[in-house]
Amino acid sequence: MKKLLKLPFRIAALPIIALLLMFQLISSIIVGLTSIVTNLLATVFLIGSVVGWIANAPSGLIFQTAALGIFFAFAPHIAGWLLEKVTDLTLVLLDFLLI
Repeated sequence: MKKLLKLPFRIAALPIIALLLMFQLISSIIVGLTSIVTNLLATVFLIGSVVGWIANAPSGLIFQTAALGIFFAFAPHIAGWLLEKVTDLTLVLLDFLLI
């Protein structure tokens, strides 16, 4: 009886799993390619904040450039963490489908 009740949910889970896998593949490629750009931007902003500090720029400008550099440095890691959560959801759905 329990398997009969789970059958519609298992059938509904199949397209969701396929969509999650496609989303994960596309997102991984995008994150991999854009991490190069974000790391370059992080380097530019962090070096810019050091140059601003040496040149006695206003402290607000230095903090803004340093914050942008730190954000661009951590952005690929945050996106990777979110992709791991999508992977966890996909594995839970696959576990539900197979058990």
